[in-house]
Amino acid sequence: MGCKEFFKPTIGKVILFLILMGGLNYLIISTTYVSDARIVIGSPLGFWPIGSFYLQSGDIPPIVEFSWVNFIIDIIFWYLISCGIVSLYRIIRKK
Repeated sequence: MGCKEFFKPTIGKVILFLILMGGLNYLIISTTYVSDARIVIGSPLGFWPIGSFYLQSGDIPPIVEFSWVNFIIDIIFWYLISCGIVSLYRIIRKK
């Protein structure tokens, strides 16, 4: 299997990618609760800000924003994992 075939999108790779990227990150983000802090969360790199603050008068809340760089790295990571799982499945299925 060459690089071109390894990275070529197929239905199986796309569905597995959506399950891994969307499903796992949704589960992690929706089940995490942070009180009186603001963090970015996701897997493997945090990209989604969650949390809240208790501000006293005159305090300025720290800025924690959505991280596009981490989000793109996560997309690449989960697509590579999907490609690896599908190619490993094809190798095992042939034997």
